Amino acid sequence: MTDDKDVLRDVWFGRIPTCFTLYQDEITEREAEPYYLLLPRVSYLTLVTDKVKKHFQKVMRQEDISEIWFEYEGTPLKWHYPIGLLFDLLASSSALPWNIIVHFKIDLTSFGPSTGNSWNILQKKMDFVTSLLEYIRQQQNDLSFRSFFVLWLQMDSCIH
Repeated sequence: MTDDKDVLRDVWFGRIPTCFTLYQDEITEREAEPYYLLLPRVSYLTLVTDKVKKHFQKVMRQEDISEIWFEYEGTPLKWHYPIGLLFDLLASSSALPWNIIVHFKIDLTSFGPSTGNSWNILQKKMDFVTSLLEYIRQQQNDLSFRSFFVLWLQMDSCIH
């Protein structure tokens, strides 16, 4: 039987190869190349939104860019769910890389908070860090500010 530590390590360090493609009806100045990333399972789409947006902004007119959102096979992806959960629910039986479509035009406010809202993004990042720290504090009660800062930099570097 597999050791629990092996399972935890696989989940914690697991990454999903992902291909971001601009939606075909988006107006571009030239053809948009797909954008490939290895996404950590325990992260959120909001942590890669800036990278994806920056990649596709190169081929779009600024007036055509509004809020960014993602879909997989017609289903909008909830940005406040962990990437691993989204993949497991929607795409675990499909071939890799996970093909996510990027949209800039249609507002999905009825679907949930916008990914473009900086406050919500910051709040989600801090919720993630807080929950992680709570787990660490259960294991080790004297986590210093320096350790917290190093931990945050390591988590952030998983995306870059």
